[in-house]
Amino acid sequence: MSKATERYDWESRMDRARGLMKENDIDVLYVGAGGNQFYFTGFSAYEGGYPVWLSAFILPVEGEPEFILSEMHRDIMKHAETAFPTDAVTTYRDGEDPAPLLEEALDDPGLIEATIGLEDDAWFGDSELLQNIAPKADIVSAQKIFDRLRIVKDELEIENIRKANEIAAEAHAAAVDAIEEGRPEYEAAQEITNAMLNAGSDTMALGGVFRDLRDREFQEGDIVDVDMGPQYNHYATDCARNVFVGEPAEEDKRAYEVCSDCLRATMDMVEPGVTAHEVHSFAEDYMSNEGYDQPWKIGHGIGLMGGHEAPLVEEGDETVLEPGMVFVIDPGIFVDGRDQDTPIHIEDPVLVTEDGCENLIDYTHDVISV
Repeated sequence: MSKATERYDWESRMDRARGLMKENDIDVLYVGAGGNQFYFTGFSAYEGGYPVWLSAFILPVEGEPEFILSEMHRDIMKHAETAFPTDAVTTYRDGEDPAPLLEEALDDPGLIEATIGLEDDAWFGDSELLQNIAPKADIVSAQKIFDRLRIVKDELEIENIRKANEIAAEAHAAAVDAIEEGRPEYEAAQEITNAMLNAGSDTMALGGVFRDLRDREFQEGDIVDVDMGPQYNHYATDCARNVFVGEPAEEDKRAYEVCSDCLRATMDMVEPGVTAHEVHSFAEDYMSNEGYDQPWKIGHGIGLMGGHEAPLVEEGDETVLEPGMVFVIDPGIFVDGRDQDTPIHIEDPVLVTEDGCENLIDYTHDVISV
């Protein structure tokens, strides 16, 4: 669940969505709980989908939008900055069947036989419910509309992502202090998490070696993957560094330095007009020329609530870069012979500018050993 603490230009977002809907012959968007619901309204219910909850924002190409929430979610929404006054929300009580409310929301404006656009990751229960109450409707993917809307960030979104990266830099510094030989991994994770929260993060987004908390103690020779995604006002970053316990082996040190060089070289070729495919291919070729296989896509968009969003900076993604796009560059390799997946990598988020790109995190690429 997410609640906005500041006001965004929701009306403009809906207007742009309607323009894209007309271009794609979609009559109405059905938006479940998650990032897109927050993007349009300033609020997202708990994710879970129907039948746990029906939490549906309905945006027609013509006419007024509808928001259907449980009474519990409606009451929580009262404490958010939103596009909707709570008395405009259609509600039901837990235990009641909300299907008639959804049917009415589509039938009254004449959308019961319309073309309805869904997110690609919509819950199966929501999709099945729509098919049952509107069997003559044409239910299609509207993912490219959601991607197009969110792929270019406005000034307030960029400001939030910048703040998330300031938080991340503090947390990475805390990681260096927290990781030491003989200390349990979970204790270090607690300190890093505290640093994120104390710096203003909305969430405790810590991955890498800390994805699964363990009481295993750090040992000399460990390569610790510190991968994190703190959020500020629900806008996230995604960044990573390695911390070496003891002096790293020469081959591991070289791999880390090549990742740094690759990231900087890739940044130099990022500019408006270049495609996401070209960015990935450049970085993959760079790593290959240095003797390394780049096993994952070189990057992905970041924005609302963590996770991967457009553009996917990978082979075959022909998205043309534009100013205002924000994505990560993440060159790296896996190190064999460890008791868990151990990547050596550096991951930095960049903002596409009018004539290039800007690295959004101010934290060292130096090899760090503790």
